[in-house]
Amino acid sequence: MVTINNDNLRATFEYLATIENIVQKEVKQIQGNKNYLDKIVPQQIARTYSQKQNSALSFADSLVKTAYENSVVSLLATFEKVVFAKYRTSYGAIKNLVSDNASKPLDYFKSRENFINDKIDRLSGIIYLIEGHIASELLDTLKQIKDHRNYIAHGKRDVAPPAIEMKLAEMAKVLDEVISEIER
Repeated sequence: MVTINNDNLRATFEYLATIENIVQKEVKQIQGNKNYLDKIVPQQIARTYSQKQNSALSFADSLVKTAYENSVVSLLATFEKVVFAKYRTSYGAIKNLVSDNASKPLDYFKSRENFINDKIDRLSGIIYLIEGHIASELLDTLKQIKDHRNYIAHGKRDVAPPAIEMKLAEMAKVLDEVISEIER
């Protein structure tokens, strides 16, 4: 299992990994016995998908996909909460550090005002703020994760799916690394 340092992100990941594990185990049971599906679905849809092997397997595949997609959205939501909280409370301690060391402190102060007035409320705003302050490879992976989440959360309309489909553990590790970089 992957090590996640941030408490909030770790707790969310552990819950989601547990759900993923349960779903995987239950789906394996369906593969050998289509009627097993009736034991795990709500009573009102029992016997709806279990009548034919193909529809039982299709339902199982959709269940795995839906669980994964919901996990991606939930993991990113936790990440956003953590990052927004860190940025909103960090102004006093880093004001002088940024003024003394940043080549463009005005960009920081403009961003700070946006945070204070709650104008930065999206992950893309965070990515804008950390660009150039974390490794470009880590930032690129974060952008890919964000694009993947956006594809899931905002509709799969007229857009090709993202090039990646990372495992939940890989995603959590990247998000934790970003949080660690922000905390430095």
